[in-house]
Amino acid sequence: MTKNGIKSLIALAAISLAVYGWGKYNDNTSEAAVSMTQGREEMEGDGHGVAYEAPRWSKAKPEEQMLRRYAYVTSYNRGTRTPNWVGWALTASHTDGDYARGGHKFMEDLDVPEPRATYADIRESECGYQRGHMCPAGDNKWSYRAQNEAFLMTNICPQNGNLNQRDWKYLEEACRDWARRYGTIYIVAGPIFRGKSHNTVGEHRVAVPDAFFKVIMRTKSPSHDAQAIGFIYENQSGHHDMSHYVRSVDDVEKATGLDFFYQLDDKVESKIESRSELSKW
Repeated sequence: MTKNGIKSLIALAAISLAVYGWGKYNDNTSEAAVSMTQGREEMEGDGHGVAYEAPRWSKAKPEEQMLRRYAYVTSYNRGTRTPNWVGWALTASHTDGDYARGGHKFMEDLDVPEPRATYADIRESECGYQRGHMCPAGDNKWSYRAQNEAFLMTNICPQNGNLNQRDWKYLEEACRDWARRYGTIYIVAGPIFRGKSHNTVGEHRVAVPDAFFKVIMRTKSPSHDAQAIGFIYENQSGHHDMSHYVRSVDDVEKATGLDFFYQLDDKVESKIESRSELSKW
């Protein structure tokens, strides 16, 4: 090969590397921009510095360590080794994407102290429960980082397999439909523990919830009709219409000791949280 040919190849390689590097820079800065925008929106919420998807305790607060992730925020309970609640805003643009759950593995969360839940603690063949997401993988396909963090064990509870793969999953799918319809919805989900003692699974004694809750809220824009709805699912097999699980947000608050969507105007909050109308969605 001539010297001119070698110089041409070197120049071509340099251009290729520059284009690749610029593409990666754009990818990274775009994701960082999304993260900054999300963080700002989450912190602003209703304009008073708190996000709609972050409830507060109306009763005595249990053990709690707050964990802010890329796509959600969770209140972690060291005693149960599960979340107290997980909250996130789901937008229409985040209901789909290129980052499906395939290839992602459940991960021990090193941000919480030991003992903590591990992958091996919840094996259906051994304990009878599956690893159930609170913030679902299906809500995080828009970002690799978001999807990866959805598999942290601090976002997981021992969940009946039939419930996980059927009725709970159907509610997750409905939430994505509602996000596409209304633009943005705010979701809080988590376990319900009744009584002072709980069944546990695994070496690290991960508590098994008695039930699960989910509350969803949309604001006036763009639907011009603020609405909220709650659900409670017993942690057991069964197949029912979604209406079977519907509760008012007030009912869920009584069951959990949490105060949801308190950032709203009191009159609006009182009105929408007393309803349990699936037809409004």
